[in-house]
Amino acid sequence: MLTAKKLTTTTKGVAISAPALVLLSNFHIEKQVLLFLSALIIVDFVTGILVSFKIAKDEAKKKGKFATKETTQHGFFARLLFKIKFYYNVIESGRLRLSLLKMTMYMFAIIGAKTIQSMFKIKPFGFSFSDAEWTITIVIMCICCIFEIHSIVIENAKGLGYDLIDKVFSVFKSYKDIKKEFKEE
Repeated sequence: MLTAKKLTTTTKGVAISAPALVLLSNFHIEKQVLLFLSALIIVDFVTGILVSFKIAKDEAKKKGKFATKETTQHGFFARLLFKIKFYYNVIESGRLRLSLLKMTMYMFAIIGAKTIQSMFKIKPFGFSFSDAEWTITIVIMCICCIFEIHSIVIENAKGLGYDLIDKVFSVFKSYKDIKKEFKEE
């Protein structure tokens, strides 16, 4: 599996990531943010499915209905088929419809912002924290990115058993403790 550590510390990872970053830097900022939003949507979709699988697996294990070596005498391929059927039944069409609805709403918001921007000839503007020229479309895409990051970090990661917010706060707490120790010395 390709990880961020492999991308930044191995020669193969640098050989892959450097041309990709150069290519991305040549894109207009709207395309960059749109690609970032697309990647976030894919990550949110995959982690959402993993959360559903984990919840269903935990419930099935409690009821004793999940096929493992300990619970059944079937061979490897029979257990594999049981698991495939189990996970197939976990994916609910209602949740998939909500994901499709969210993606459609993002699309309409972005297209609507672009239409309003071109219809009323709204010029790009700037913020004090950035040198880039911002448009209404970029702001709308950034808001969509914030929604996706919230969904991934707060909802899906917590559902998978990783409480990232508590980890961040514990890092700040340990930083404060270390800083306090140095001040005392």
